[in-house]
Amino acid sequence: MMGKIIMIVPYLGKWPFWIDAYLVTIAKNPTINWLFITDCKIPIEYPENASFIKTTQEEFNRKIDTFFKTTIPLAPRKICDLRPAFGDLFSEYLMDCDFWGYCDMDIVWGNIRAFITQDDLKKYDIISSRINNTSGHFTIFKNNCEVNSLYKSIPEFKDKLAMVKLQRMDEDVFTDFLWNKLDSESSLRIKWDTILCNQENDRDSHQEYYLDKWLWKDGKMLEFKNGKPVNEVMYLHFINWKRTMRFSEIKYHDNPHKFYISYSGMHYKAHSRMTIALNGLKNLFDGYYMRLNKKKINKKLSKLKRKIIKRF
Repeated sequence: MMGKIIMIVPYLGKWPFWIDAYLVTIAKNPTINWLFITDCKIPIEYPENASFIKTTQEEFNRKIDTFFKTTIPLAPRKICDLRPAFGDLFSEYLMDCDFWGYCDMDIVWGNIRAFITQDDLKKYDIISSRINNTSGHFTIFKNNCEVNSLYKSIPEFKDKLAMVKLQRMDEDVFTDFLWNKLDSESSLRIKWDTILCNQENDRDSHQEYYLDKWLWKDGKMLEFKNGKPVNEVMYLHFINWKRTMRFSEIKYHDNPHKFYISYSGMHYKAHSRMTIALNGLKNLFDGYYMRLNKKKINKKLSKLKRKIIKRF
């Protein structure tokens, strides 16, 4: 029998325009459940393994403040700081699950069970999609008192929650805490030896502004090169494409069996070879990595300018 996994996704505000594509790829992972706690309008159509708890920001904030017995300046990104406590905070929804987890919404899910096996679920207490780090876009935890209470031992956890600024508790803070636990010969078993999502230049998630590099097909997330599949990942995390994407043609009621993900949007038809070639040429002068380099140079120049002004 497969271990039951529930992904917990509190989401306040407005659904991203690719919500239908997100739900399509959830549907192809029928043995994993997603729980959305949201003030967004519940979609008219959604898969059986997705459920929605309707709330308001005020109600959600009141629940959080009451649970932690402090005042938390809640904002959409600040929710990330709550994530290590989800197993305790939402325990009423986790009664019959073996693992609970947190994840992001800027994702196209592939075949999760192809990458996380039943043996993994038996062997480990925590499974992350990043190497030697907890991952805000996908980390799951064994649903037991010991693991669900780990957050209580994070130094200054409640004080960090009360800070307005995001503390990156789900990744940086939690990772440091877990490494300290492992160094103290803890019996905690963590699997974080493989990047399970897209990666480029020795970094997960961030990538150049490609067209048609990714194809979701029949539940698999495939990386393409020269029109052919060269790799399969557990999911595509398009973190730096959120700013460049402008559309999604994908509709849940279409029940699509495949679609492309490009830096500009999600679509059913592939681009022409000429369009892809011209886009590659554009990236040489104004691609993602060129823009990063320009920012670094401008930052250094600004720092140098301040030094010169201060000196004279």
